[in-house]
Amino acid sequence: MPAGSLAVVKVAVAVPLSRVFDYLPLGQLKNYQPGARVLVSFGPGKKVGVVLGTGVSELAPARLKPVLQLLDTEPVLSEEIVQLVEWASGYYHHPVGECFAAALPGLLRKNSNAKPVPPCCYQATEQGKEAEADMLSRAPVQKRLLQFLTSSALAVTEGECQLFDPRWSAPMKELLKKGLAEKVWPDYSTLKPKAGFKLNSEQEAAATAAADRLGSYYPVLLYGITGSGKTEVYIDVARKVIERGQQVLLLLPEIGLTLQLLARFRSALACQVVAMHSAMNDTERLLAWQAAASGDAGVVIGTRSAIFTPMPGLALIVVDEEHDGSLKQQDGFRYHARDLALVRARRLKLPILLGSATPSLESLRNAKRGNFHLHRLTARAGPANEPQMILVDGRTGAGEQGLSQRLLTMMQEVLGRGEQVIVFINRRGYSPVLMCEVCSSIADCENCDAHMTVHARSGRLRCHHCGAERRVPVQCKVCEGTKLIRVGAGTERVDEVLSEKFPDYKLLRIDRDSTSRKGELQRHLQMAASGEAQILVGTQMLAKGHDFPNVTLVGIMDADRGLFGADFRSIEQMGQLIVQVAGRAGRARKKGTVLIQSQNTEHPLLHKLLDEGYSEFAAQLLEEREHAGWPPFAYVALLRADTKETSGAQNYLRQIAELAGSIPVAQSSEVLVLGPAHAPMERLAGRYRAQLLFVAAARKPLHQLLAWLRPTLEKLPSSRKVRWSIDVDPHDML
Repeated sequence: MPAGSLAVVKVAVAVPLSRVFDYLPLGQLKNYQPGARVLVSFGPGKKVGVVLGTGVSELAPARLKPVLQLLDTEPVLSEEIVQLVEWASGYYHHPVGECFAAALPGLLRKNSNAKPVPPCCYQATEQGKEAEADMLSRAPVQKRLLQFLTSSALAVTEGECQLFDPRWSAPMKELLKKGLAEKVWPDYSTLKPKAGFKLNSEQEAAATAAADRLGSYYPVLLYGITGSGKTEVYIDVARKVIERGQQVLLLLPEIGLTLQLLARFRSALACQVVAMHSAMNDTERLLAWQAAASGDAGVVIGTRSAIFTPMPGLALIVVDEEHDGSLKQQDGFRYHARDLALVRARRLKLPILLGSATPSLESLRNAKRGNFHLHRLTARAGPANEPQMILVDGRTGAGEQGLSQRLLTMMQEVLGRGEQVIVFINRRGYSPVLMCEVCSSIADCENCDAHMTVHARSGRLRCHHCGAERRVPVQCKVCEGTKLIRVGAGTERVDEVLSEKFPDYKLLRIDRDSTSRKGELQRHLQMAASGEAQILVGTQMLAKGHDFPNVTLVGIMDADRGLFGADFRSIEQMGQLIVQVAGRAGRARKKGTVLIQSQNTEHPLLHKLLDEGYSEFAAQLLEEREHAGWPPFAYVALLRADTKETSGAQNYLRQIAELAGSIPVAQSSEVLVLGPAHAPMERLAGRYRAQLLFVAAARKPLHQLLAWLRPTLEKLPSSRKVRWSIDVDPHDML
């Protein structure tokens, strides 16, 4: 039979090639619906692929293999999700099979017809709700777990218990034995909605604008200061969606916010609310995914990959903290969940709320151009007031290890009143530098162009870029001197200093090291919110929308590190971080104060932010970006390459730059090809990195070039010796 006459199944397979693959159908061709999974032979092994359609093949019959098994009688991915993933593959110029793999829950990426049994949930019994406070004084985990159950409006799942405390299983068994907790299988159909809360006029205007446009594309930028009640707006619109029997998708940048929002939505809405995040095991995630795909779950709250969840009744999308860089995947399939949410909302004709106290410059420009409808929330909800901002020169009046004397004095006053303090330093470890006092040599990573960070508690030097570690040496490897000094401070050192200065108060450190175990972040956040710890020391984990009502003082160390970053977004990110951290202060009835330490107190952008606010700061940055020709006034893609040889990546990208310069959009200067250049950190994990930047004033010519680029790279023999990737709309230029 000649090529081009055989009917085949078109399958997306998770391999790094920008094409779909043809397979002969096993059984009738009509059984292969887009979105169904198949098991196919690929190379020496077998892979699970996703059916994209049927057609005829240009390959000779002898080269075609048959499908081994049709895994689904009904598609697991809806037509809408199939189209969204195909669009994303084209926009981000990433292999379509890998994009579909990212869209599927883990169990569905395997050769499995997984139909997991819904696990039970847990709730406090009447006896548990009435238990005396000191009843579990000798079993602190049981006590905290019982408090978690009693504070939850609905029964909680095993996944939520795990997120709350990774040690939950054995204590829960004890609570069950004591009759303080019980297993239940909740019936969501019996739930009754709770009365809504009273919105202020600004909240009401934003909620009404979105609710009145249900059934049409209506993007809203909800620009509300920290503590202004953006969540109340989300819930108010969601309630109207649930009353219509439809569904809501809420995207978050961080796992740490999930439990807090789950509790808020569950207590307010009469529906099943499910979470989707990386802390869940495969079974829990698939159950949540199936509840959403069947329409049983009214609300899905998840991190970025939840954007690919099939939801037949989807009527509203919310993206909280829309400015947050965590919404952009930084490796593999480098999609931006916020941007895909906008695409999905436009395709489905539904409203989308983008919420932030510090909107991205992209969103602010879209609002200015009329592409987004801007709604401002300018006052804190309830009795709370905005905190007082104080700028302190870190070069004078120093206390110890970067803690100014003024901050230490204010901490003493606040702690004496029984209130809490946050000390923010966006650098983990004990010291960022270990230096020889004799010859000034510094302990560097052997694999990266970076210094090793001292971690005193473990007695190790660690590279925060590649993960390499070794013991803290006792002598200099250059001059063999023994006078090694630890320069600078990280969270560990600040923890040590404050523990010595305030021994009567409990201190809690919240960073990636102290919360590395599964569930530890949520446990630490719960301890902070409950007031169990009075001093909170942490990195940007503390800045992400958490509500600590008793925090009245926030001290920000090294506030201005972003002023001189190599990434064009670094100043924007600095401003967002300062405002977000400052927003943790004074969120209840008590007045809040934010003390900001800076080595550059005269910098005009820092004064613009603190004196005139984020809006004026962002407006200034937009002017500078426009003048420089950077996003959001241009469109950018980054081609990265790395090799084990010193000049291999540079030579490879030089070849690509020459090839790219020969196509019409580059010759006409519609796309500027800049580079190749060494990456800001050239050596990472033993490999030498370089990058090529493509900049265009319009999307179309940029994507014309990229559409030519990817298949060209895949065919080049030299590409086999290089690791390369394409990043469209990059958020990390380093």
